[in-house]
Amino acid sequence: MSVRPHFFKTYSRLGMINVPHKGTKLNLGVEDGSDSVITKEFLRHFSNPRVTAYKFPLPQDIKESDYQKTIAQLSKKFAELVNTSLSPNETQVVVGGDHSVAFGSLLAVLTRMDPASVGYIQFDSHGDVHLFKTSPSGNFHGMWLRPFIDEFDSPGIAAVVPSSLKPGQIMFIGNLELEDEEKKVFASKKIINITSDDLSKNKLVSLAHIRKFIEKFNHIYISFDIDVFNRKLVSATGTPAENGFWPDEVFDVLDILSHAKRKSIDLVEVNPHRENSRATIEMAQKVLLRLVNN
Repeated sequence: MSVRPHFFKTYSRLGMINVPHKGTKLNLGVEDGSDSVITKEFLRHFSNPRVTAYKFPLPQDIKESDYQKTIAQLSKKFAELVNTSLSPNETQVVVGGDHSVAFGSLLAVLTRMDPASVGYIQFDSHGDVHLFKTSPSGNFHGMWLRPFIDEFDSPGIAAVVPSSLKPGQIMFIGNLELEDEEKKVFASKKIINITSDDLSKNKLVSLAHIRKFIEKFNHIYISFDIDVFNRKLVSATGTPAENGFWPDEVFDVLDILSHAKRKSIDLVEVNPHRENSRATIEMAQKVLLRLVNN
């Protein structure tokens, strides 16, 4: 049976109510990221792709007292949309939007299959495992993964997560900038982190480690934050990385992941309204072309 991509275009800035940590302004416009990446021209690279759209409300349109409840309700609704829309011969590809869209995307995967069969790989320059009480920005896009791996300080959000990812199921690829709370979580959950140093100094060993990781699981979930790249290449995102990866380092890994038997993908944090956005958009499209099989 041939597999075709099913792109879910998610219009969202729901996880970014404040200026990003170490940023200077709100990331206005990231909600339009999916339209800039999933264009008619881009879709011509694929045979018979499907596209479904889902629009989250803007954070300023939500009462502060309802904010966490809204995240939980709409993420669950989005997960249900994914699972009812996705056919057995399709690959789930969610394109945002801020990184909080991955909460509903991962929720969809963990509710339609055995969570123990899923290997999770995140490309990022940030850990995304804060609590509301420890987050330096208060933005959910920097804590959305926490409910899937540990206790979370928003009971309503935690309640919609059916099962946790266990130590050994999670791998990060990126030169991570972690705060103290995140360092504690990474240590306690034994989260693997492959850095650019690993790929440059011990490339064959690191790539073999990644291959061994994906072979352990029936399904690989790939969450790709475009800010994993160096800001000199990718600047149209909420928190550009000064110490990000270069393309050859990332693409070597993507070539391995493209051969995973079954996978789901999300790609996030492209802001087409930022300066020099064309380079960022084109990089995002190159990533998807590497990962998604025709």
